[in-house]
Amino acid sequence: MYFQKFGEGSPILYLHGWGSDGSIFQSVVARLPNYTNYLVDFVGFGKSDKPPIEGWNVLDYANDVLRFLDDQNLQQVIIVGHSFGCRVAMVLESLYPNRVSKLLLVAPAGLRKPSFKRWCKVTKYKIHKFLCKMGVCQNVSARYGSVDYNACENGLKNTFVKVVNQDLTAFAKKIACPTLIVNGNNDTQTPLKHAQNLQKLIKTSSLVEIDGDHFAFFHNPQAFAQTIKLFEES
Repeated sequence: MYFQKFGEGSPILYLHGWGSDGSIFQSVVARLPNYTNYLVDFVGFGKSDKPPIEGWNVLDYANDVLRFLDDQNLQQVIIVGHSFGCRVAMVLESLYPNRVSKLLLVAPAGLRKPSFKRWCKVTKYKIHKFLCKMGVCQNVSARYGSVDYNACENGLKNTFVKVVNQDLTAFAKKIACPTLIVNGNNDTQTPLKHAQNLQKLIKTSSLVEIDGDHFAFFHNPQAFAQTIKLFEES
């Protein structure tokens, strides 16, 4: 797993969202020189290797982060996760709570509830995929796949499907460390309602609503760096 390290002090590990890499946090950690900031690229992103063609699920990513902690001899860290990175952080903390001291989850993803609308959409997609194999239609993914799915390289599409279809409710309920959830009030990718539902599951969590979209932390790195600092010191 490729990573960059900045600063010197208490360790903070940053886990990026889907489609980006660790460098998305650089403007934030530049304002936190008194911490040892670890910016990793998940497998399949940035400068890290690709996952196997059959794909990884969230548990695979969490175990890969655990190996990274072991390699760096990091016993306990604060984890700052964004979107997909929150999925990995939640699984890691629930399985290995002694390795995580605090969680800061930005625009978290990972909760799924039964949805008739989603079931209809998936069924329609599978029917068209079958028809494509029969030569009846073409390019089913571009018509029915999500924007993120269609943007994936072929080697990541199986991983994407496994990740987004994994409900992390049971893992979230096990989280016991201090947790701060931050969500933009104009976030359409992981709406505020999702963060509110997650807060109900994590008994040790609090929720802060901020102005902005899915990448609010990126647009205002100074304010986000201050949030991290205050959370670490609390």
